[in-house]
Amino acid sequence: MSLFAASALVCACGVLVYGNSLVFDYTYFDDQELIFSNQYFFADLRNVGALFMDDMWRFTEDTYYRPLYMLTYMLDFQFTGTDLFGFHFTSVVIHLLSAMLLLVLFRQLRFGQTLSLWGALLFVVHPVHVQGVSWIPGRNDSLLGLSVIIATLAWVSCWRQPTPMRWVGQAMAFFAAILIKEPAFVLPPLLLALVWAREPDFWGRFRERLLPLALGWGGTVAAWFLLRWLAFENPAPVVPRLLDNGGVAGLVMLHYFGKTVFPIALRTVADLNAPWWPGVIVLTLVATVVARVEDRRLLWVGLVWFVLMVFPTLLSGHDFYLEERLYAPLVGLLFFVLHALQVTGAHTATAGRIVLSALLVVFVIAAFNRSQQFSDRWTLWESAVEQSPDSAFAANNLASIYFLDGQYDNAREQYERALGLDPDEPMVRSNLGLVHYQLEEFDLAREYFEEEIRRNPWYAESHYNLGILWSRLDRLDDAVREWERAIEVDPDYALPYEILARYYQNRDQERYAYYLGHLSRLGVPAP
Repeated sequence: MSLFAASALVCACGVLVYGNSLVFDYTYFDDQELIFSNQYFFADLRNVGALFMDDMWRFTEDTYYRPLYMLTYMLDFQFTGTDLFGFHFTSVVIHLLSAMLLLVLFRQLRFGQTLSLWGALLFVVHPVHVQGVSWIPGRNDSLLGLSVIIATLAWVSCWRQPTPMRWVGQAMAFFAAILIKEPAFVLPPLLLALVWAREPDFWGRFRERLLPLALGWGGTVAAWFLLRWLAFENPAPVVPRLLDNGGVAGLVMLHYFGKTVFPIALRTVADLNAPWWPGVIVLTLVATVVARVEDRRLLWVGLVWFVLMVFPTLLSGHDFYLEERLYAPLVGLLFFVLHALQVTGAHTATAGRIVLSALLVVFVIAAFNRSQQFSDRWTLWESAVEQSPDSAFAANNLASIYFLDGQYDNAREQYERALGLDPDEPMVRSNLGLVHYQLEEFDLAREYFEEEIRRNPWYAESHYNLGILWSRLDRLDDAVREWERAIEVDPDYALPYEILARYYQNRDQERYAYYLGHLSRLGVPAP
């Protein structure tokens, strides 16, 4: 089959699974914060430079430096505003491009036309990608996957026929990848390992090219750290988390291995309560293949690729492990599978073709059904609570959906349930304060706001909410104090600037102008 026909088939399968996501609504799982809350900022293309000078959340946490990822949202906004069609369209296109380029990469790595097509088809319909495609914030990982595939193609081309332009091209592709998401930093050793496993005379060529490679990759890494240093005080804030989260890494990896072959327990808020037996079976199969295949180099590269691409995501410190993070790691596992099939010839036997075809059909059905869970906020959070009944995070977010719909009693029930599951779950007490405020139970509201501030002083919204309460009780001095504290905690939090500007508009023109200046800095129009 020609490359064009194979690519068309891959695209058709991808559209079959993900075409429905084009009409999906907000899920209130980060998308409203990334898109709706940033609409004034995204509307002005003069803010492009600011993307390189701020955290992806535009907070002061300085943890997630991902300017190119955020740039895609700004460009989407130019076409559709806060309507999500354009955002979903871009996410689907990213996934289709990844699958088509992966088809090209497999051919470049000499897997053959048929085997390369099988690999691309399994990738494009794999159910673990649903969160990375149907959920808009999941683009963080699908875009990383696309950049990793492009960087790998550029690297293989440069290795085989080195020219100055190709050397620059592969270095720039690596630079783009790390500007999208930090796990791309593991690419250089993986790319070297890939040509070691697949190309002749690796060591001789490596010695000849060591200096230009070191300059290319080292220069891009230095440029990334320089940009980050200019944007933040701390150039690498996630490093200390390595020791804090290393203990669960093995168990998470076991779950991730299982989900790549047996996607039977996929969850919106994935945690360690999912069945662990799929991972045991997969690792047993992996060990069996490694033992039976003589040329194991690409097998080891595929496994190391999977592990190293997953590992940096475990530094986030969350108690849930999103499946979108398997997008780029799955490329490595496909290297493993395709090499095993190529060596054994299993894909050419009738039984092998039947198994691959059946797996493809199961993946299509599972991915299509799972994608429906991301259609709107109600569907997502009700399914999340059903899938993860022990997750305080899921209960907290379902309660917030009830709150937004004015169902305050149902919201209170879910918030209290979240506290019962985890008394340390952040933001729940502040949310409960909002419920009691709406029910005009002001003493309870104040207690919850103050307790949230005591437990999580970094959460600026608690100060803002407490200020609203004081304002309702005509304690304006106390209200102003809390709004100013909210700004101290988060200087990029727009709401307290807005309300303080209104407060000072007819009281103090100097203060009024001061807060208007900050609103202008944030791209928010004057109230």
